[in-house]
Amino acid sequence: MGIKGKRKQQRRQQLQQQQQLAELADLDSSTSAESSTSTSSSTSTSLSSSASSSSSSISLPQPEPEMATIRSLLLCSIGNPGNLLTTRHSAAHILLPHIATTSLSLSRPHGGPTATGPSGPTYTTQIFQSTSYMNVSGPSVSKAWKLFKSSPSNPNPTLVILHDELEKPVGKVKYKKDGSAGGHNGLSSIRDTLAGQKTTIHKIGLGIGRPESRDKNVVADYVLQRMPSREKDLMIEEALPIVLQMIEDIGTGKLK
Repeated sequence: MGIKGKRKQQRRQQLQQQQQLAELADLDSSTSAESSTSTSSSTSTSLSSSASSSSSSISLPQPEPEMATIRSLLLCSIGNPGNLLTTRHSAAHILLPHIATTSLSLSRPHGGPTATGPSGPTYTTQIFQSTSYMNVSGPSVSKAWKLFKSSPSNPNPTLVILHDELEKPVGKVKYKKDGSAGGHNGLSSIRDTLAGQKTTIHKIGLGIGRPESRDKNVVADYVLQRMPSREKDLMIEEALPIVLQMIEDIGTGKLK
């Protein structure tokens, strides 16, 4: 074989060796990548399993449920006693049995009929019917209120007065917290009697309408007339649901 032939043979051998080395390098690279991927996957699975195990074994503290604030309502109706119980001025007394959840019965400590009223998860209601004449309602309501708020079974005592309201048509209801009596003698008597006790008074007025004349004698005659059946039915049908909602709103704190 000549020199040229030997050189060609050497070149072919060199090329073959280079190709073999390149193939070996590719093989090593591929094997290393697979090994790395496998290791990474194995590590990830291990970490995930560990985290899951750790998560399932750790019990996180649960927040304690909020305690509801219980409010105790004393609902006092004011009006006139005896033969005047059925007059417009005693509208509150007329509606009271429809608000009570138990029958009204005489309570000597309170000095008048009492009953259980509407209640909910956060409030209870005790009902008291004043036996005083309208214009001197204060002492009667004050006596019941002092007895009520002094009892440890009545947390957060709240006073609610149910009364007649000249400035509203029959079937309508007016709500007011504290403020002036608006010329209502019964509310004035209660305000004066409770003066200095820092008592918040929620007032629910039942509309009884009023005569066209503003003359005091005409108005007095109007309120002391027997409430007609149609007016009584309208008050029960339209005003009662509103009153019950107001009691609930006071009890739950919506009307603070």
